[in-house]
Amino acid sequence: MSKQHGARQQKRLAKQKAKRDQKKRQLARVTSDNPMISLRAADTWPIVATLVPDGLWDRGLGQLVIARRAPTGKIACGVFLVDVFCLGVKDAFWNVMGSAEYETLIDKIEAHGRLREVTPEYFSKLVHCAADYAQSLGFAPHHDFRAARLLLAGIDPSLCLDELEFGKDGKPFYIRGPNESWARARAICDRMQELGGHYMVGLDPDNSMPLALVDGDYDDEDDEDSSDDGEIDREVDESPAAQPWRWFRPR
Repeated sequence: MSKQHGARQQKRLAKQKAKRDQKKRQLARVTSDNPMISLRAADTWPIVATLVPDGLWDRGLGQLVIARRAPTGKIACGVFLVDVFCLGVKDAFWNVMGSAEYETLIDKIEAHGRLREVTPEYFSKLVHCAADYAQSLGFAPHHDFRAARLLLAGIDPSLCLDELEFGKDGKPFYIRGPNESWARARAICDRMQELGGHYMVGLDPDNSMPLALVDGDYDDEDDEDSSDDGEIDREVDESPAAQPWRWFRPR
């Protein structure tokens, strides 16, 4: 009888140890800095939110957020800075954080424009198609896109029936962001000219000449301000208040 009791006790202790070891391995995976390890099972994690900024298709640029509940109880969050007019996924990052940290991140993003909930299928289609559109123009997605997109695993974008039209008025349209160098801006503008697209970048501080060439319909007042060579001198307001897409990447 005592031998049977001892055997059951050992079996029970072995099961408890196996469970503890499994939890340790699971925690090690989720907390790993390698997304191929920490996010490899993300397709099975419950989706907490898929958020897109209001006015994205009017402004052309915004931060999209997907959040999933990791096995540890923390939130695995992916944020994509998406340019639907031209450059696709300009930046991206992922992080596993507590609920309070996640809410703080959302508050910072929403300080520059409200986020609205969309279906996971719409979210995935928007992000992937934006990247594909930009690549068709010659612009690769940000290098961190490969890791952050793992949080989209298990979501079938083909289930979204919405038609998404990228560019502006049927053509790519580049607006220089505050973190893009003038050399980078010139290269993109050159590409826009090759593609028959449009661009707006403001003044080049090196020579104080307008680099912006903006095609479209303008009122008489705009036409009076245009120069003889057809360029329209327009400065871009880069103050924080004028940047609803201001990028929040954790340091």
